[in-house]
Amino acid sequence: MEPKQYFLTKNLSRNPGNYDSAINGASHSTDHESHKIDGVSPKERKIMKRLQELEKINAGLEKTIEQRKDEIAEIIASNKKYISILAHDLKSPFSSIYGVLGLLKDCIHENNLDEMEEYIDIASSSAINTTNLIENIMAWATSQKKDNGFNPVRINLANLVNQEIENSKLAVKLKKLSIVHSIDPDFNVSADLQMTKTILRNLINNAIKFISPNGNIIIRATEVGSLIEISVMDNGIGISPEDQIGLFDVDSTEIIPENSFKRRKGLGLLLCWEFVNIHGGNIRVESQPGKGSSFIFTLPKHD
Repeated sequence: MEPKQYFLTKNLSRNPGNYDSAINGASHSTDHESHKIDGVSPKERKIMKRLQELEKINAGLEKTIEQRKDEIAEIIASNKKYISILAHDLKSPFSSIYGVLGLLKDCIHENNLDEMEEYIDIASSSAINTTNLIENIMAWATSQKKDNGFNPVRINLANLVNQEIENSKLAVKLKKLSIVHSIDPDFNVSADLQMTKTILRNLINNAIKFISPNGNIIIRATEVGSLIEISVMDNGIGISPEDQIGLFDVDSTEIIPENSFKRRKGLGLLLCWEFVNIHGGNIRVESQPGKGSSFIFTLPKHD
C-alpha cells in the first residue's frame, strides 16, 4: 500500500486532466473556468507543482537519514542525552510535514487554494529545519571522533556571513524577515571553516525560528584584543533569565514541545558551544523576554 502522503501528488501528477475529480467535482468561478487548460486552472497547476516538489523534498530527507544512520550509530551509542535530543528534534519537523499533508488533502476536497498555499509554506519550513538538523547531526558526529578534523585557516568573516545569509534566504522569505550584517570587510579569523559555518548557521536559524514575521536580524563583529567578537541579534520573543541558565549545557537540556513559546535547547546551541570552545573562545546570550536576544561568541583574530 502506498504511503498516504504520496497518494495525492502521484495521482494528480499522473492524471492532471482529472483534477476536478480529485477535488470531488467542486465548483469553480467563471473566471477560473475561462483560464483552465484540460480542466486545470493555472493556480491549481501551481499548487500541484508545489505538492510534487514537497513530496520530493520529503522523500529525499528520508533517504538521507537512512543512508546516514549506520554511519553515526556507533558514535552516538553511548550518548543517551544527545540521542533524546536528536529523537525529539527529528520527530517534530516530520510530524509537521505529515500533518500538513493531511490538511492539504482536506483542502483539495474543499477547493481551498489559499489555505493550501499557506500549508505548503509550513511544510516547506519544516523541511528546511529537517535539512539543518541533518547537517547538525553530521557535524556533531564528526566532532565526536578521536580526530575531529579541527583545521584552523584564514577566513574572511564578512564573506562567510554573506554566504550563510544567502543559504538562509528561503527561510527568511517564508517569514518575511530582514537579515543584514555590518561586518568590516577586513575582519579575518583563524578558525575551522566547517565549524564556523555550523556556528553561524545555527545562530541564524535560531533567530529565524524565534522571531515573528517581518522581524529583523542583525549580525555584527568587533575586535576585542586578539579576538573577534561576533553577535547575532534578533527582535524575537527573547529568553527569560531562568531559561538562560544551562542554555549551552547538555546535562540541563530540557525537552520542550515544538509548539511552545519557550525557547527550546536543542542540538544546534550545544554544537555552537562545543565548536566555539574548541577554538578557545566563549559564547553567551544577552536577552530579555519580548525584546529579542543576542548570541555573542568569540573566535581568534587572524594576524
